Amino acid sequence: MNSLIPSFSQFPAQGAATFRPVEPEKMHVRQWLGVLLQRAPVGLGVALAVFVLVLAVFAFQPRTYTAVGSVLIDPKHTNLTDTSQQGGGLPPDTSAVDTQVEILRSNALALDVVKRLKLYNDPEFNPIMAPGLFGAVPAHSALASPDPRTLARVTNKVLSKTWARRAGLTYVVQVGFSAQSPRKAAMITNTIIDTYLTRQLDAKLAAVTRANTELGASLEQMRRDAELAETRVVEYKNAHGLLSAEGATMAEQEVSTLNQQVSLAKADHAEKSARLAAALGQVRNGSAGADVGAALGSDTIKELRKKEAETSVRLAQLRTDFKPEYPEVRRSQAQLDDIRAQIQAEINRILSSLRAEATAAAGREASLTGSRGHAQGGLASNSQAQVGLLAIQQRADSAKQIYEAYLNRAKQVAAEGSLQQADASVSSAAPAPTAPSSPNMKIAAILAVLAALITGAAAVLVAEFWDKHMRSRLDVERELGVPFAGVLPDFKSVLPRGLRGPEGTPAEYLLNYPFSGFAEAFRNLRAFLMTTSRGDDARLIAITSAVPREGKSLTSLCLARTLALSGSRVVLVDCDLRQRGVSKLIDASEVGIVEVVENGISMREALKHDPRTNLFVLPASGKSVPYDLFSNPATDEVLRQLAAQFDYVILDTPPILGVADARILAAKADRVLYIVQWNKTPMRAAQAAVDILQECGATVAGALLTKVNVKGQARYGYGDSSDYYGYFKDYYIAAA
Repeated sequence: MNSLIPSFSQFPAQGAATFRPVEPEKMHVRQWLGVLLQRAPVGLGVALAVFVLVLAVFAFQPRTYTAVGSVLIDPKHTNLTDTSQQGGGLPPDTSAVDTQVEILRSNALALDVVKRLKLYNDPEFNPIMAPGLFGAVPAHSALASPDPRTLARVTNKVLSKTWARRAGLTYVVQVGFSAQSPRKAAMITNTIIDTYLTRQLDAKLAAVTRANTELGASLEQMRRDAELAETRVVEYKNAHGLLSAEGATMAEQEVSTLNQQVSLAKADHAEKSARLAAALGQVRNGSAGADVGAALGSDTIKELRKKEAETSVRLAQLRTDFKPEYPEVRRSQAQLDDIRAQIQAEINRILSSLRAEATAAAGREASLTGSRGHAQGGLASNSQAQVGLLAIQQRADSAKQIYEAYLNRAKQVAAEGSLQQADASVSSAAPAPTAPSSPNMKIAAILAVLAALITGAAAVLVAEFWDKHMRSRLDVERELGVPFAGVLPDFKSVLPRGLRGPEGTPAEYLLNYPFSGFAEAFRNLRAFLMTTSRGDDARLIAITSAVPREGKSLTSLCLARTLALSGSRVVLVDCDLRQRGVSKLIDASEVGIVEVVENGISMREALKHDPRTNLFVLPASGKSVPYDLFSNPATDEVLRQLAAQFDYVILDTPPILGVADARILAAKADRVLYIVQWNKTPMRAAQAAVDILQECGATVAGALLTKVNVKGQARYGYGDSSDYYGYFKDYYIAAA
C-alpha cells in the first residue's frame, strides 16, 4: 500500500475544479419573507429606536392648547324695525361668508384684540417682556402705550396663532387660537369673537347716526310741500263738483249702482219668464199642469196626492169585495173625485202666480233702465273736469309718497338706534381645552409608526445587502463558483427537547441516534465524497473555513465517525495547533502530531482509538505551538504513513484567512472541503478564502453550509434539503 501513497513533493500545483457559475435567480415572495423574518431583530431594533426618537421629539416640544369657538353668520339679515319682512331677506352667498372669514383674520381685528387684552405685556407674544437672566424680574416693566413697531410685532404674533375657517358650506365660521395656557387660549378666542361682533355693531350704529342727521334736515320741507299739494287738490274738487267717496265721484257711484241693479232685474225677468213659458208648454202638451216644477214642489199638492193615493187603494179593495152600487164604494169614488178636483184647482192657482211674477219683473227692469239713462247724462258733465284734476292729483301724490318714504325711513332709523344688532351671533363660546393640541401625540404615534416601519424595512434591506451571507446552494454555486457539498443542520435546531447530558453533545448524539436527521446529513456528505472521489488519489481530505468558529472541528469529527461507521479505516488529524478543536472534543492526551513530527514518538503511541467507531485520532497537544510545523518534510512523511494505513485521512485545519498552516495543508491535501457557516460568514470573506485556495493550487471538492437552522432556512424558502426537513421527519429517528 505504501507504493500507492503519493509523494507530497511530487504534487503538482493543481487548480480548483472548474465550475460554471449559476445565473442569478430572482427572489420570490417567500424568500423576501424569509429575509424579513431573519433580519427581524435588526429591523425591530431600528424601528423601536426610531419610534422612541420620534415620540421623544414630539414629547419634548412645548405644549400648546387650542381653544375653538364658532360664529353663526346671520343667513337672513332680519331687520327688527321692518314689519313687512316675513321670512327675512335672501341668504348671503359664499363670497359674503368668506368675506366675514377674512375679517376675522384681519390685521385690524387682531390689533383691537391686542389693545383690548394688552397682549403687548405678555411674554408669550412680546419676548422683551420675558423674565431676566436670573428669573423672576422681567426684562421690561409693563407698557402703558407701546410704540407702533411693538404693536405690529405683537399683532403679527397673534395673527400667526389665530385661524378661522368656514364649516363646510354652512354659515358657521369656526375661530381658534393657540396659546401655552388653556385659559389664555379660551380667553383670547372669545375676545376675538366678541371684538368681531362689537366692530360690526359699532359700524351699524355709526351708519344709523349719520342717516338720522341727513334725514332730519330735509324732512320738514318735504312735509310742507306735501300739505300744499293736497290742499290744491281739495280746492279743485270743490270748485268742479268732483266730490267722491271710496275713490270715485258721486255720479260714477250712482251709474255703477244702477248698472248692477239693471243687470239683476234683467236676470230676474228672464228667469221668471222662462219658468212661465215652461209651465204653459207642459199644459199645452196635455199634462194639465201636473208636472209643472212649481206644482211638484207645492206642499199642498203633495198632501192632496197622498190622500188621493190612500183613497184609490181603499176604493180598489172595496171594488174587489162589493159591487159598484154598494154605498161604501160610491162614497169612496166621490171622495177620490173631490181630491182630484182640488189638485187641479191648486195647479191653476200656481200657473196664475207665475204669470203675475213675470209681469212684475218686466216692469221693474224697464224702470231701472230709465233711471240709468238719466244718471249717465249727469256723468258726462264732469268728464272734462277730471282731466284737469289728474295732473294736480299726480303732483300731490308724488309729494305725499316722497314725504311718507322719508318719514318711514326716519322712523326706522330712529328705531334701529336701539334695536341694532350684528349680522352674526355666537354659535358656541370657546371652552378652555382639556388636552394640548400640540404636540398631537396621536399623530405623533402614527408618524412614529410610519417612520419606524420605513426605517425598519430600510434597515432590513441594508442589513441584507450590505454584508451578504451564504444561505443556499444557489449562493454557494453563484457567488463562490464551487460545487455544493451539502448542508449540516445546527445541532440545537434538531436536538429533541429534554435531551441532556452526554447524549446532548453532537458527537455522541451521532452515535446514539444514527438514523436521526443530524446523522443523515453527514451520511449525505459521505455520499458526496464517494461520488466525487478519484479513487486512491483522494484519501487526504482537508477541512477548512474562512474564519474561526464555523464548525470545522465538529464537522471533521462527525464526518470521520460517519466514515468509520461505514467500515472505512479513518484517521482524524487535528492540525489546528492553536485552538485544538478536535482534541478538546475527544479529551485527547498530551501527545499528538507535534510530538510525532518533532520528538519522534511512534504513531501507535500518539494515535487515540475510538472503540465505538474504530476511528483513530491524531490530536494536537497543548504543550507548544512549533514554528511552521506543516512545512517540515517530517510532516509529509507522517501524512504518507497515515495515507498508507487508512482509507481516509481527515485534516482539521485552521481558518484559511488568518493562519498560513491552512494554505499549506490545503495544497498538500487531495481534496478540500470548504466550510461556510450558514447566514453568518460574510460573502466577501467566503469569496476571499476561495480565491486563496485557488491561488495555492488546492482542489476544492465542494463548499459545505454548516450550522444551518432548518426552521430559519425553511422560512427563506430556497429549496435546499434543509428547507424540506419537516417533510422527512418520519424518515428520521431523533431519539430512542
